Amino acid sequence: MNSSFPWREAPEAEFGVIGDPVAHSLSPRMHTAAYQALGLIYRYVAIQVPTGEVAAALTHLGTLGYKGINVTVPHKEEALAWATHVEPLARRVRAANTLRLADKACINTDAPGFLDTLTAFDPRRRTALLLGAGGSARAIAVALLTAGYNLFLYNRTASRAEALADELKIPAYQIRDTADPTGASLIVNTTSASLNNDKLPIQWDRADKGALAYDLMYAKEPTPFLNSAAQRGLATIDGRAMLVAQGARSFKWWLGIDPPRDVMLKAIQ
Repeated sequence: MNSSFPWREAPEAEFGVIGDPVAHSLSPRMHTAAYQALGLIYRYVAIQVPTGEVAAALTHLGTLGYKGINVTVPHKEEALAWATHVEPLARRVRAANTLRLADKACINTDAPGFLDTLTAFDPRRRTALLLGAGGSARAIAVALLTAGYNLFLYNRTASRAEALADELKIPAYQIRDTADPTGASLIVNTTSASLNNDKLPIQWDRADKGALAYDLMYAKEPTPFLNSAAQRGLATIDGRAMLVAQGARSFKWWLGIDPPRDVMLKAIQ
């Protein structure tokens, strides 16, 4: 059973993941399996941090001897603000998901990790519908634009989608008023709706049956987003593949060695 610690009660460890919520995270299981496979004696834990307390929590974890921290929703923008050494990609996407506490450095492994998981997906038409407009959405948008996708945006709060489009120079006509997947070969959910088992207002009857539905979230059972996509006959993928890909990149950045990705994936399946 997964568990987490309030940040003020965090145990001594070397690595961890912060979020709100975070008890569902498979990162501790995944990283621990990699440590064991390589004979490394490290501890990785999940730490609950409320919004607005990220800087205080990271300072506290640093005093406990933590070396590196992964960051999940909704703290990636707060984590970026905390850092003083920021890589160009993290600055561009305005979100950090991997921190090194000793020198307050940060990177973003979401975007390259996401593209790692798409290497076997080669659609005839590179068109994507991106759901959400937060830190994760920005990272995925940059990744997709870099990979040559024509990108459409949808967010329940239209002004946030408009702001993201303006920032990334995506034409205004590519912001959709409804979650209409027409023409998309890839439909990506970056919202946290799946964490609450909420359904998104997607017009699945308009989706191309050859499309891939990708949920950055994951749960013990398929998320409502993926369930609905599967009922339409779409191929689906949840956040585990990306978790391994971005986690492996974080692991190498912290320790300078490649982790066994097969072991990491097996640990969370």
